[in-house]
Amino acid sequence: MRKLYRLFSTIILLIDLSLLIDHSNVNYVNDASHDFQILPNASAAAFTLKINQRVFVPNDTLIVYGSGVPNDTLLVSLIDPGGRSIRIDFTNVNAEGTFFKEFMLWPQPNKNFVFGQYTLQVSSTAVSANNEEVKIVFAQGLAQSPLSAEVHNLIVKLDSPTLVSTNGNFRIFVQVTYDGALVDSDLPEFLGSSHIHSGNQTIINLVNKFAKLHEGIYYADVVLPNDGTYIIHAIAFHKGYESHDSRVVTASSTTIGTLQESVSKLGTELDRTTNQVNTTKTELSKIVEDARLSIQDDIQNAQQASGQLNSIILPVLVLISIIIALQISLFARIRASYR
Repeated sequence: MRKLYRLFSTIILLIDLSLLIDHSNVNYVNDASHDFQILPNASAAAFTLKINQRVFVPNDTLIVYGSGVPNDTLLVSLIDPGGRSIRIDFTNVNAEGTFFKEFMLWPQPNKNFVFGQYTLQVSSTAVSANNEEVKIVFAQGLAQSPLSAEVHNLIVKLDSPTLVSTNGNFRIFVQVTYDGALVDSDLPEFLGSSHIHSGNQTIINLVNKFAKLHEGIYYADVVLPNDGTYIIHAIAFHKGYESHDSRVVTASSTTIGTLQESVSKLGTELDRTTNQVNTTKTELSKIVEDARLSIQDDIQNAQQASGQLNSIILPVLVLISIIIALQISLFARIRASYR
């Protein structure tokens, strides 16, 4: 079936090339089904782009052809699903205004050529307005039709702290699923492209750093050397597909952990101070109570002494009063005898 499809594509390609050669003064418009409409009275600067098919599998050849300004040089670029230009080449438009280029042979999937949707761009170096792009698919196995391909979902989820201590060990976790199922892999390239970077500089490569915690769940212990903001970039490559996830992490010598430790130490000191204050308060209360009891005993002793003193003084005062009264009586009698 695949051979028949390739034969059909080759026949269509030859027909298109013959039309381009016989009608170099016409413009072809690409539609969704790869058929072109012939527009009469097209200008000499007309530019069209065609490809031999829309869906490619490993070992397929990507052929670029069409029409343009005679003797022009065209820049052909292939952009991967991540937006990177992974292949650039040039082709020339002949004197009849057509071009033909076997651009590349699709390899087996790898980290540079993953399954997914690519963009093919062709631009004129003579006429800035002459540029076209087309979406193509690099698929696994034989596609169902020229316009569709079997699609799988590889999903990476990264989890890590957002604030860590400089030169302190912390752990990051990565979960990888393929079509919803957890991926169990021990291959070095599975998470081997994962890294940590700051700005445009890679600080730590995480190749061979991950250990398996559970099927589909992996972890790595990391130490960040300096204060700053870092980006952890987890990249999984599985069955020709690639998926990414990232997390921003701030490393600081003063982190929540150290603040919590300081707060804990302060709380301990406050507890110890509170205990000391309570102990001092208890001792002071005891001292005050002892002083109160002592003063109360002194008052009672003074009252008792005062009572004893009163019992001694009162008889003396009575005796003195009696003596005085006797003296007064005696003086009165003496004075009466002189009369």
